[in-house]
Amino acid sequence: MTRFDSRPLPGDAEFEALGPAVVLNHRIPRRRPRSWPVPDLAPSDGATGGGVRDQVRPEEPFDAMAVVNAQGRLVFVSDSAGPLFGYDTRRVVGLDAFGLFDPPSIGPVRLLFDDLVARRRSTATLEVTTVRADGTPIDLDVTAANHLDDPIAGIVVTVRDVTGRDDPDERSAHVDHGHMAIIESLADGVMTVDATGTVVRVNQAFEVMFSAPRIRLIGRSLGDLLTEARTAGIEVIDSDGQTVRADSHPLMAVLRGGRRSVGVVHGYLQRGRAPMWIRTNVQSMLDPDGRITGVVASFSDVTEVRQAALELRRNQQFLQVLLDTLDEGIVACDDEGRITIFNPAARRLQGLPDDVEPIGTIPTDQGLRRPDGSPMPPRENPLIRAMSGEELREVEIILESGTGERRKVSVNGQALVDEEGWMLGAVVAMHDVTEQKLNEERLAEMALHDPLTGLANRTLLAQRLQRAIDGLARSEWADAGPDGHDTEAGDDPGPRPKAQPDGQRGVAVYLLDLDEFKEINDVLGHDVGDDMLVAVARRLSAIVRPSDTVARLGGDEFVVVCDIESGEDEMLLIADRISEALARPYRIDGRTLSVLASVGGVFADNPDTDPSRLLSRADDAMYGVKWSRRRERRSPSD
Repeated sequence: MTRFDSRPLPGDAEFEALGPAVVLNHRIPRRRPRSWPVPDLAPSDGATGGGVRDQVRPEEPFDAMAVVNAQGRLVFVSDSAGPLFGYDTRRVVGLDAFGLFDPPSIGPVRLLFDDLVARRRSTATLEVTTVRADGTPIDLDVTAANHLDDPIAGIVVTVRDVTGRDDPDERSAHVDHGHMAIIESLADGVMTVDATGTVVRVNQAFEVMFSAPRIRLIGRSLGDLLTEARTAGIEVIDSDGQTVRADSHPLMAVLRGGRRSVGVVHGYLQRGRAPMWIRTNVQSMLDPDGRITGVVASFSDVTEVRQAALELRRNQQFLQVLLDTLDEGIVACDDEGRITIFNPAARRLQGLPDDVEPIGTIPTDQGLRRPDGSPMPPRENPLIRAMSGEELREVEIILESGTGERRKVSVNGQALVDEEGWMLGAVVAMHDVTEQKLNEERLAEMALHDPLTGLANRTLLAQRLQRAIDGLARSEWADAGPDGHDTEAGDDPGPRPKAQPDGQRGVAVYLLDLDEFKEINDVLGHDVGDDMLVAVARRLSAIVRPSDTVARLGGDEFVVVCDIESGEDEMLLIADRISEALARPYRIDGRTLSVLASVGGVFADNPDTDPSRLLSRADDAMYGVKWSRRRERRSPSD
């Protein structure tokens, strides 16, 4: 190690000959400091009588002090530095402070210095070794604190000679230093107060947490510090927002009573800053006689944890309100299949009484039915399907309540997994589509049925008539053998077997209108006429089979389509039955009314028949009947 030179030091080059100090250890805090007002540490100008030395309290022992500006130049060195090192240090002001260290140590020291300047830390502590001018090795504790907020001061460095600390007289101090090293390594802030309420020590984390350099705290009364904090605009509040008095602070309470205080959370409010929430644990220290010799307190910054907890509670409250107000039923389960969410809409849909609690139960098939109304087995339960990994979209089911009421619902559902793909459960959303389906059915009914009589309209009639004609081809091939030939026709190779004249299968189409119906409308009014049309529709529907079709074309024109098994004879019998049924008197609005119907029927057994042509032929037949009746009424014999 290079020895110090006893000559005066006129410049940087000779300053390096002081002898490099070797860095043995340094401690780095874990948190970024907050800004905090610091005392004036400016050097004395001879007028005020105060300066850097006056700002350092006797509880912070030091043998020498220096101030370094943000560029690393010495701007002040105490007079005591000369005797400590054995050199004339009066001319070192303005020189590069990093020249004090050996080359390997300059890098880490500069990093610590940069952290101090950038306020990534408020203090830094170094253990260094060097030699005095007479060649005597000395060990030093060097502490640097950021006071750049003061326009005249800078980085304040205090140096203490700790040479021989392992001597018997220094063993207790050495043990204390080891304890302090442990405390300094803690992430939580630590403060120790003696029996008089005087702050004995704080660690680096405390300085960072409260943005309070220890030089402002050590040796001060805790009560005075709390009072000054309030005067400076810092307010301490409890979790309910009530102000905490200085004498009721946990440290003061434990110091008075000795009872341990654990987990007390206070908020520290400062104008212009977000609240900081601190959890405090305080333990008293006792002598062998049980007297309180002081207290030690730890401080944990729980601001982010508290904020996260508050945010979680807000989200939970929002989710609960959302679930309670949704019209959709929401049901969720955990990874074991037990129900965790069952909102009020889900209760209404399934008709659950208030005394039934589904939370915590396993989903069942009770009250669940397939769209056709048949019972749903448990494996088809939408929640169970979602848990198996199936994604459900608009799956229709029926929910049946205990009273037998049924609701049609559309279900969406999916599994819930975490970021790593582990199953967390499943959720389904149920939307009541009962009214929607009823409206759709009503619209379909209106699109295919006559609004007055409920009979098929022209659209549905065309579909039914085409289906009846298509059925002729199916029935013919049903009577043929496997090779397409009639089973009773031998080996006839004809392309399509023909029915025999007797017992022909076919389709009969009847078109009819009511004779002199216009007079009923004109004399009795359209309301009576409408009632008459409804009564006719009912009679027509009553005299044909359910598989037959009765339609209203408009006005007083109706069409009947029937499947025929016995050819035209059967067709004529049905025509007579229609005429006779409609000729019977009607009781309409307290009146007895009679009306005749002209019925024209045609028969078709060819599957290639054009449906529209068939209706045209039936219309011609109906007018033929009508003209025949008119001629009969005009003949003398009538």
